[in-house]
Parts: sequence; structure tokens; C-alpha cells
Amino acid sequence: MRVPEHARQRLERLGRGTPEWRSWLRLLEATIAAVNDSAWDTIAPQLDPARPETAPILAGAEIAVDRSLGRRWVRRLLEAAAREGGRAAGSLGPAASALDPHEFLQVVVGQDTDALTRLAAGAGADPKALAALGGLAAMPLLQACARRLADQLPEAWSYGYCPLCGAWPALTEVRGLSPSRRLRCARCGGDWRAEWRSCVYCGETDHARLGSLVSDSHGETRKVDTCAACRGYLKTVTTLAPSPADTVALEDLGTVDLDVAALERGYARPDRPGYIVHARLVDGRTRLARAPRWHRVVRPRP
Repeated sequence: MRVPEHARQRLERLGRGTPEWRSWLRLLEATIAAVNDSAWDTIAPQLDPARPETAPILAGAEIAVDRSLGRRWVRRLLEAAAREGGRAAGSLGPAASALDPHEFLQVVVGQDTDALTRLAAGAGADPKALAALGGLAAMPLLQACARRLADQLPEAWSYGYCPLCGAWPALTEVRGLSPSRRLRCARCGGDWRAEWRSCVYCGETDHARLGSLVSDSHGETRKVDTCAACRGYLKTVTTLAPSPADTVALEDLGTVDLDVAALERGYARPDRPGYIVHARLVDGRTRLARAPRWHRVVRPRP
């Protein structure tokens, strides 16, 4: 597995500028390599035809994925995190063998935080350390789903959560010479349009309750949009072109100073996911085995 050049350059710049992040950057590097592993393109999502209009594409879906592929990825990620982290992360090494990788992937894809806490307890893993890896663990599968389902994503999406996986956006890109406001998902790389003056979390549109935190050094090109109604915030960066799907998580990390500025002033991101999709993972080989077999019957002429 190789990391594309555009991602490698971004990783190197972040590593030089913030050497204290290098352990986490190594985990991101491994994740981006997995995202670009063509083995994930064998997944086969079956969508729920009864899905509500407000639900993301993967709500209620059945996703066939090779169990061995998921097992290798989850164990590699947990073992790497155990090596790179401190005492809390050390519990992830033994958990790599105790945890059911298929169940773990299903839980993190669906963003079921309660189920993740139960899994951590059962595997003897620190719950916060395991939760911190949830987004990374889900990225290869979700970005493969995004590639497979690209032509089924809605052209118009008026909700703050991701139209594919239900996550809240990691940041906003104000993009192009005739600027548009685009929300980006760090998990699946999602890219969808947002209204200019509206809170993505609670829908507040009163200009008196919507504001921005702007620094002297970057001005409007790199700021935090805030909402006084729900006390939520969202980072905003100005760019000519969209970040590649596999580097949105890097852009999220590279703007952590904006998170700090928002948190210091009492703003926060929502505690709960935008939409819990309740997607179900099944073994791809099992689905193939149970699929009906067709054969040609030659009927004698009358």
C-alpha cells in the first residue's frame, strides 16, 4: 500500500511544523495508505429502499466486506496505535486480539458511541483511546463506499450531516473564484453544499446569533464560524480547489489551532453524531455463497 504524493507532501509539512504530532501522523499515514488500497473496492453496499429522505445513503444499508480484509486492517491500526501512544493507548495492543474486528468496524461506521463503549469494556481497552481511532478505522471502508456510490449521492442536500455516512462535517471550504460554501467529511471525504448564513448543527439563520472568530494573521481565509443558539462551531478555510477525499482528515488536523480558539471561548462540536446510520456489515464471501446460482436450461423443441 502506498500513500499518494499529494498526501505524503501534506504529511511531511505537518510533521515539520508540529513534530509533537508525529505519532498521530504515522497513524494517519497508515490510514491513508489503507484508503488507497484497491482491496477495499471489492465491497458491495446494498442500500435500503425504504430509507427516509432525511437519512444518509448508508442508513439501513447492508455492506458486504471480506472479513479477512477488515480483520487485518483493524489489528494493524490498533497495534500501531498501541506502539505510538501512551499508557491509555497501550491497552489497544491486547484489544487487537480480543476485539471482534467485524463488529468494531460496524460500530464505528455507524457512529454508535454506546456500542463502542461496550466493545471497549469487553476487550479491556481504554474507551477514549478506542473512540479516538473510530474515525480512522472507518475511513477505508467509507471512502470505498463513497467511490462505489458516487452516482447515487443526492445533488441537493439541505442537512448539516454528511449525505453518505451521517457524520458532522470536519470543516467548511469556501471554494473557488466565485465562492461556494462546501462542507467536508473527514471520514468518507464527503463534499456537499451549505447555505452561507446557517448553522449546520441547529439550523439557526438569525444573523445576530451567527458569528465568526477571526485572527489578525489569517483574517477571513481561516476562521471559526460560531452559533450562539447551540454554542456550536465549525472551522472554515478558503481554497481554490477541494481537498482530495483522503486528505480531509489531514486538513482537519492542520487547523487544530482553530479548534483550540473555539473551545477556549466556550464553543464545542456536538456530543452526538449527526445521524446514526445503523448500517450492517456482512461477510462478502458469505453473501456470494448464499446468492442464487443461475444456469441455462435447454428445452427440447416441440
